[in-house]
Amino acid sequence: MKNRWAALAIIFISFLQFTLNWFCIVPAFGAIATEMQLSFAQVGVIVGTFIAGYGIAHIPGGWLAERYGMRNAMLFGIVAETIGAGISAWAPSYEILLAGRLLCGIGGAVFIGSAIGLTAAWFRGKELATANGVIQGGAFTLGAAIGLFGWGPVVAAFGWREGLAIGAGIGLATLVFVLALFPTPPSGSGDVLEGHHLGKNSLRRVFGNPTLWLMGLALLGAYGSYFSAAQLLPHYAKAALNVDTSVAEGIGAILMFSGIAGGFIGGWLSDRAFGLLPTFVGACVVEALMFFLIPHVGLLGLQVAAAVIGASLIAAFVPWVSIPGERDSGFLISDVPTAIGLMLSIVAIGGAAVPPLFTMVADGWGFDTAWAFQGAITIGFAFLAFLSRPKQAVRIKPA
Repeated sequence: MKNRWAALAIIFISFLQFTLNWFCIVPAFGAIATEMQLSFAQVGVIVGTFIAGYGIAHIPGGWLAERYGMRNAMLFGIVAETIGAGISAWAPSYEILLAGRLLCGIGGAVFIGSAIGLTAAWFRGKELATANGVIQGGAFTLGAAIGLFGWGPVVAAFGWREGLAIGAGIGLATLVFVLALFPTPPSGSGDVLEGHHLGKNSLRRVFGNPTLWLMGLALLGAYGSYFSAAQLLPHYAKAALNVDTSVAEGIGAILMFSGIAGGFIGGWLSDRAFGLLPTFVGACVVEALMFFLIPHVGLLGLQVAAAVIGASLIAAFVPWVSIPGERDSGFLISDVPTAIGLMLSIVAIGGAAVPPLFTMVADGWGFDTAWAFQGAITIGFAFLAFLSRPKQAVRIKPA
């Protein structure tokens, strides 16, 4: 395949199964809790188990791609997530359901690193941020939206087990689709397929590069604050503005769907206007300003703020995730999955602390202070990006 945009379309389609099988279990929570007689806390553990698998497997997934090639790692990720979804559908007990969700998360982590690496192989030096915007803002959000909002009728019509099984079936169909039409990267990127690149030099290039550590920290505030907003803005709307539940939940949907626009905006600004670092910092500042604004607006203003928060986080994420794949980043293409895995691990581990901190501040000092806290940490961490030098990474010869 010679057309990089056709290759991106295949990666886009494969991305849909990743987030679909992540989120399609959410509409089934009520039925699962009833059948298995689960408490609300146990339902929360189902969510956390996927995230745990997703979090711990980022770096090992990168090593898998370096050792066996991105193609094989990407296929392994799809297989693992599909099997995990199937186990979740079959699960005769709560413990086996958790095992299925853990495997789903591991598969998703392995998949996403290799998918981003393959995108870099096709678009390195050629609108890489735009391509990442398409898959991160478009495919990621669309798959999640199908799972969250489109799978309710599927579960209602067929049952929760059948609904999860259909998701696993889509994963299997995606596997066959990718096997048949896998986009072979252009000449010069053969290391993507061959593997055998995991060694002391590759580890030194990734773990010894301060840019990755600094940029991982730089997104921490914006990333964690986004998830606080996604979970707690509807609650805030009901408590502070006395809106109906359906209206409050609509604010969460606005925040999610605006990520599609954010992906395209972040890609365009990075490739055609300001570059990676200014776009990243600017988007984080815009997100922070919305948090400062929230206590002073009514319903319409809150809806606008939710849209801007959702768009700006993805607009920041797109240049952020593009840094390791840039031609002059100092990394080989084969390094990209591990580099992305390191950055995602840092931001996931640190960002997970933000929602609990938000609730602690809100309980102690009120929502106004809590939103200001999120604005402050979003800006504060984002400015760490100015200490990094994404375009001047030290080059180390491959093994």
